[in-house]
Amino acid sequence: MKIKTLFIKPIDYVGFRKSKTFSHSEEAIFPNIKTFYGAILGAYFRNNNLKAEDIEEIINSKKLKIVGPFLSDVNENIYFKIPAIIKQNEETKEYFKGTLDSNFSFVISSKELYGIKYESMRNLKEPQKSYISLNELEELKKGNIAIEDTIPEIFEREEKIGIALENRKSKEGMLYSYSYFRFKENAGFVLFVEKDELNILNEIEYITLGTKGKLAKLEIKEIETSIFDKITNNEKGLILLTPAYFDNGVLPIRNENIIAIANYKPENIGFWDLKNKKPGELFKVVPSGSVYYINNEFKNEYKDNFTDKFSEYNFGKYIEIKL
Repeated sequence: MKIKTLFIKPIDYVGFRKSKTFSHSEEAIFPNIKTFYGAILGAYFRNNNLKAEDIEEIINSKKLKIVGPFLSDVNENIYFKIPAIIKQNEETKEYFKGTLDSNFSFVISSKELYGIKYESMRNLKEPQKSYISLNELEELKKGNIAIEDTIPEIFEREEKIGIALENRKSKEGMLYSYSYFRFKENAGFVLFVEKDELNILNEIEYITLGTKGKLAKLEIKEIETSIFDKITNNEKGLILLTPAYFDNGVLPIRNENIIAIANYKPENIGFWDLKNKKPGELFKVVPSGSVYYINNEFKNEYKDNFTDKFSEYNFGKYIEIKL
């Protein structure tokens, strides 16, 4: 399958704050998808003299549908968060994939779930690498483990020192440190483009990103991949490519098909409130890379986006893998 792909390559360092109040020391975080919708539609807004209501209508009507963000290295290889079912032997460095353990079960919110087991449980830890390449993910989809130990060249962290200002004057005691990402040349973020009804992306060459509004170049290409192909087996795994919001924590409202979960610890994220120009309310999401085991096809609202909320931002975008 050919997929339209948007590469976003920062020209300078970039940093993204969490949606919270001032902190004396804060780690840079990877932005959620709304940051990119805001940057892209903000540029489109300025080019076409649109109103804020027009931007909201484009998002809510899904005239622009993008999936991500993911990462790309200097050679434009694409990387995703490594799935939560992958563990690594601390001594041998061998990788293992979790499988269903029907001999063990537990209950979450009145829902019985099976456990996850590994071929060898001895010395298993979280993998040293945080990201898995598109090729490695395609192999995992087939049920194979073909993960290399090489760490991709994508970015380096830099720390900067600054002084908070109040009315253009330095604020006493407000010296702070803040970390940024400096991407390697030709590396950056990646988004899959599902729909661009208004040809928005063809009009934009640069966007501004991060707290300092640094320039990033946009490049549209096509890639060939099998990760979105369907798995015909009834029992299969669903890997979240993007975070999902569920009213019941890690369990969706409709959970009759779910038989096991291997999830990362829920994360707090928040959206910037453009209308009121302030951080929005924080909420918990199930992070990308989390895996849900199901025993039948979805026949409800989760068929396209496995999330109870924010499907207009493509939360809960998933791929199917063989168990």
